Formats: sequence, structure tokens, C-alpha cells
Amino acid sequence: MNDYEAAVVGGGPAGLQAALTLGRMHVSSVMFDDLRYRNATSARMHNVLGSDGAAPADLRSAGRRELASYPWIDVVESRVDVARREGSGFVISAGEREYGAGRLLIASGVDDALLPIPGLAEMWGDVVLPCPYCHGHEFSAGPIAVISSGGHAEHIGGLLRGIAETVPVLAPEEVREVTRSDAGVAIHLHDGTVVRAACVFIPPHAVPRSSLAQSLGATVESDGIVVDPFGRTDAVGVWAAGDVARRVAAHIPAAVVTAMSTGLIAGADIAAALARDRDRDR
Repeated sequence: MNDYEAAVVGGGPAGLQAALTLGRMHVSSVMFDDLRYRNATSARMHNVLGSDGAAPADLRSAGRRELASYPWIDVVESRVDVARREGSGFVISAGEREYGAGRLLIASGVDDALLPIPGLAEMWGDVVLPCPYCHGHEFSAGPIAVISSGGHAEHIGGLLRGIAETVPVLAPEEVREVTRSDAGVAIHLHDGTVVRAACVFIPPHAVPRSSLAQSLGATVESDGIVVDPFGRTDAVGVWAAGDVARRVAAHIPAAVVTAMSTGLIAGADIAAALARDRDRDR
């Protein structure tokens, strides 16, 4: 059993930033990384100050190198299968080992349950995209298509009309399949029409990868783990950050920078909680 002051479940931007924040405050911590990343299919990330256009893997590699400067931060490349409360902290099972920690941050990320339209999954992260802030500018020559409906279609379509001159918006039930074309994508409709575009945006429908929050008694809604502005859940000692946590508002993008910001805030709040505990125990 290894005992840590804090554990971070997830090695994406939120988890890495939280671990770095904890490391700089000399908080003994373990970060678990199952090597699954939401943006793994994207060749480039954008709208990241200082790293606009860099590969997502480059950011993760740089983060790992930076964490190595803090010897009280351990990285375990393993999926966390379960966590349980024990005493005032938690016991975390990963692989064949158990790890003890006083505080727990869930940054385990999400998977995207895409629309059930043939062709979308094969081009996801390339020319089938979720976030205009992350990828829209590169396709501004257009047309940029949207396959969605309701409020999401209105929101995304409105954003894209500020980038491209032509933005066809199609309801999912109109679309038979999407194929790759020389110009980007060809959207085949059930009525035989083919709509050609440089790329297409769809709703991502994020699904949490882990049920840790529920198992520890934290409230989880359809749009993520419920947290306060500091990343605290309503389960004592449990924080959440990144895409798995509910955003302040639906129109705020789930992006690398927003994930990192929530990781920093949660990590700082954990460090502050530990400091209060130390002062109280003096």
C-alpha cells in the first residue's frame, strides 16, 4: 500500500495540470493514466495559447516531463477499477495493486457516443468534428456542414456562420451516410441529395468513462459530475475536473484549455484543504 495525500484519476490535460499544481505545492500525489484520451484521433489541437497547432500527444509528453521534476508525484499507467472509502481517505484499486490517498480528484475523461450515421466514426477528429473553437478556422474556406438539431444546431450553426460563408445544417434523420471526398466530406441524404463540405460538425454526446463518482456517492447528471466552482463534488473528499465534470454553461467549449483550468482550480483547492488540515492539527 502506497499512501499519498492526493490521487488524480486521469492523465489528460485536466489530470496533468492538477498533478503539476499539486506537485508545485509539495503535495505527495499519484496520478493514474490509462492512456486513453478523448482527442487521440485529432492530429492537431488549436485555441491553446503557446501550443496552437501542436499535436495533443506533444502536450501530454511535455506534461509528463514536467511532472518528473517533482519526486513526490508518482505516475501509474493503469486504469482505476474501483475506489472505496477507508477511514478518512480512499483506497484505489489499479491493476493488481491498491493505493491509499487522503483526497481524490476524478479527471478520467469521457468517450463520445456519436450519431449512429455510417462514416462518422471513421473520420472523427479529422473532418468530423465537435468544437468550432478548436477546429473551425482551418476550414473557413467552407462550406462547413452541421448535422444536428434543436438548440445545439442553432448554437453551432450560428458560430460557424461567423467563420464560413456557407453552412448547411442538416437534421440527423435526413442523413444516410457520410463519406470522405476530395474536398472533405460528402453527406448522402436519404432523398438522394449529396451535400459536399470541407468538414462537418456534430454533437459529441459525451459519456463518462468511469463510474467512480457514483460509487463514491457524488451526484452525476446527464451533463457531467456536479461540481462547485472549486471542482468539489458533494461527496466529501472528492473533486472532479476536465470533460467529466459539468461545465459552468453548455456553450462553454469542452476544450484542452478549459480542462486544464478546471484541473488547476481543483488541484489548488485540494492543496488548500490539506493546508487547513495541517494548521488545524498543529
